[in-house]
Amino acid sequence: MLSLGALFGAIALAAHVARDQLDALGRAFVDRFGLAGMFLGTYLADAFSFPIPPQFYMLTAISSGGPQVAPMVVISVASLLAGSTGYLLAGHLARFRVLAARLERTRPRIDRLFARYGYWAIAIGSLTPVPFSMLCYLSGLYRIPPRYFVTLVLFRVPRLLLFYALIRLGWSQ
Repeated sequence: MLSLGALFGAIALAAHVARDQLDALGRAFVDRFGLAGMFLGTYLADAFSFPIPPQFYMLTAISSGGPQVAPMVVISVASLLAGSTGYLLAGHLARFRVLAARLERTRPRIDRLFARYGYWAIAIGSLTPVPFSMLCYLSGLYRIPPRYFVTLVLFRVPRLLLFYALIRLGWSQ
């Protein structure tokens, strides 16, 4: 809750202090890069922990004053594909001997977590402030069964919609 409040507060403050500059940035980004730029940026952020998060692209869509549905669909699809990329890539990385040895030392804790909580472990993990890309990589590294990973991915869309709502609300302040 604290991180969500911080997001709202940061957007509200930015809207108050630099609305004209952010309007210009949003319009310029959307005019120059469009939906493809939002897709690529979100994909890089959620697949490879690129430093510009999907929330930036949501803000540019909102501040540009353009339609909102298409950008949110593009951002959501890119995020889901990126999460799957991270999961698959991490699964391959887990085969390297150096990494595999470290993972095997902590694997019993992960196995107990899923044995005890099952899908709730994923649901709770998806609500934490841990970045989605990190959750996907950890899922792949520990070879979490695909059924659990799909649950994590399905929780991503409501989380993105929540971020969007908070950004939109903060921007309207």
